[in-house]
Amino acid sequence: MKISSIIKYSLSLVLAGVLFYFAFRKVSLEEFVQKIAEVNYSWVLLSIVLSIMSHWLRSYRWNLVLRPLGYEKLSDGRTFLAVMTGYLANLAFPRLGEVTRCGVMKRNDKIPMSISFGTVITERVLDFLILLSLILMDFIIEFDMVYDFFISAIGWDVNVDHTTNITIIITILVIFAVAGILILKRILEHEFENPLLQKAHRVLTDIVNGLLSIRKVQNISGFVLSTIGIWVFYYLMSYVIFFSISETSGLGFGAGLSILAAAGVAMAMPVQGGIGAYHTLVSGVLIIYGVEATSSLFFATLLHTSQLVTIVVVGGLSVLGTVFISRRRKTEMAL
Repeated sequence: MKISSIIKYSLSLVLAGVLFYFAFRKVSLEEFVQKIAEVNYSWVLLSIVLSIMSHWLRSYRWNLVLRPLGYEKLSDGRTFLAVMTGYLANLAFPRLGEVTRCGVMKRNDKIPMSISFGTVITERVLDFLILLSLILMDFIIEFDMVYDFFISAIGWDVNVDHTTNITIIITILVIFAVAGILILKRILEHEFENPLLQKAHRVLTDIVNGLLSIRKVQNISGFVLSTIGIWVFYYLMSYVIFFSISETSGLGFGAGLSILAAAGVAMAMPVQGGIGAYHTLVSGVLIIYGVEATSSLFFATLLHTSQLVTIVVVGGLSVLGTVFISRRRKTEMAL
């Protein structure tokens, strides 16, 4: 392993540890143990089933993107094994899962890494844009609550006229958006001599080309519906766990959307499996909705752990399935 990889892994592990420590530093272990006995685990089980359905839809959607590239006989089942193996790899090292699942597809379906990885970039960019849209939607739906929390967090006066603060916020966002677009346009259109800028140019070009490749998808309705389905299942798998403990059972649609947005941001952070970041952000959102701190952190832990167990179990079985397929193929070729 390269020194740079070791440093990145160590930094992400330290960041996860720091976030986890600050999230749990004031928690009573006795209270946590007591709450475990009060959980209605039928809702947790339902959440796990919904998450597996979302992963299956992701596999189906990935096949839709790969088929126009010359791979028309892909099995949703084998692709599902690749996706889940990738999720398992992400627990060891952030972003390793993308490379891992492409490696599985190369082994199982002979798809070159360069082709499958390009489609993964497309998927990640699309998910990022959807997450940004959900955050914006959450801000609109839960405006008063999110607004007061945000203004208080940055130290502005909550009692000041909303119009003034909103105008300032929108102006800042517009400036950043315009600057970002101009910088992106500059990078894409210019040839750089600096190696670092050349790498940035290649990455951004791949991202843009990846998004444009969606136009090649033949079953566009299936692509759109599966994309919507993925995020609906993401939402539901977080929302149904509200009913597993009494402290969150009364929360509504808006709170579920806020949890989804917070969880999405946490999982995008460069820490193994979102550990620490997930607990901090999700519990922080629930505190905004008036849920007591320990109960908020317990909910975040319950939701995160249920998904972690799902990935470990299903991902582990997927690794075994991949090994079995590989050995069977070698046996068939030897006959």
